[in-house]
Amino acid sequence: MAAFSPAFVQLVKVNSRELFRDGKTIFFVLFFPLIFVAMFIGIGTLNMGGSYKVAILPSGQQKEIVRQLSRSHGFTADPWRGNNFPARSDLAGYDAIVHPASAPSEHALVVIDSGKFGGLKGIRSALADSGIPASKVDFRTPDGGTPFDPIKVSLPAALLMALMSMSFFGTATPLIALRARGTLRLLGTTPLRRRTFVLAQAPVRLVLVAVQLVVLGVIAVALGFLPAVNAVRVLGTGFLGAVMLFTFGYLVASRMRNAEVANGVLAILMPLVLFVSGLFLPLDLLPDVVRDISKALPTTYLVDALAHDLTGATSTYGITLDWLVLLAGAVIFGGLAARLFRWDQGEER
Repeated sequence: MAAFSPAFVQLVKVNSRELFRDGKTIFFVLFFPLIFVAMFIGIGTLNMGGSYKVAILPSGQQKEIVRQLSRSHGFTADPWRGNNFPARSDLAGYDAIVHPASAPSEHALVVIDSGKFGGLKGIRSALADSGIPASKVDFRTPDGGTPFDPIKVSLPAALLMALMSMSFFGTATPLIALRARGTLRLLGTTPLRRRTFVLAQAPVRLVLVAVQLVVLGVIAVALGFLPAVNAVRVLGTGFLGAVMLFTFGYLVASRMRNAEVANGVLAILMPLVLFVSGLFLPLDLLPDVVRDISKALPTTYLVDALAHDLTGATSTYGITLDWLVLLAGAVIFGGLAARLFRWDQGEER
């Protein structure tokens, strides 16, 4: 096969050396996401101080949850007394109320004051020690929203930032720089096919993606967000998202000639995409126009799948639809990139 020809193997080696030679790209792809996660874990840890009064509704696990929470520093845990249960919008004077699941297949619900997110880690740990893993717990504010949880937000955010950094600044920008320097023009005078050249960019980048997936997956498992049995699905989501974003990077690089302009455009595009994809704010809190735009972006479905896989959040669209959208995005972007990519020699190889 042409893809595994000597030219392809040599290009893979050259791309690997060039990528690791660029310290800035390696920093933003490998180390910055981990710094980002560490920073948010630190924020979550620093905000754990204070006192929290928690009520636990009746269930077979009530006594154990009360016991585990009472052992946590700063927590006062009370079993709910009386036959009238509070409405989910009513904290009844407590900082949080735990609604244990009525069946093993269901999720437990924790309704917590939005200003008391510092207690999330302690409640999550106590529930885990009571036999309720984080993937089986839904945290909500009294108005039905999702409380700010710096640790949970950091995991999908870090992985998406790593994937976008690799796609934009580790794939599109180097290709545009090669065109600006005339390297692609020279390659266009050789028998090298465009397909071989483009495919040779992928192996080292996919290896780096795999490293990030493994590291963040291990963190998610250690924090109790991700059951180890679901790790394979995380790999599937990560690789589908990586391929979709890589093909978009190839599309951006297919004709552009100015790396500085591309960097400026991508630097603006990246935070906008992160914002409107529901990563930092729930989609139901966004204006209708922004929500409609969000539904048209494949990154929204990537965020949905990553949040579900890495933190146990409820999937808005369903994993099957998320994967289909990512696959469709990869096919569309890849097809356009293959059609539009030029050496600047006008050759159609």
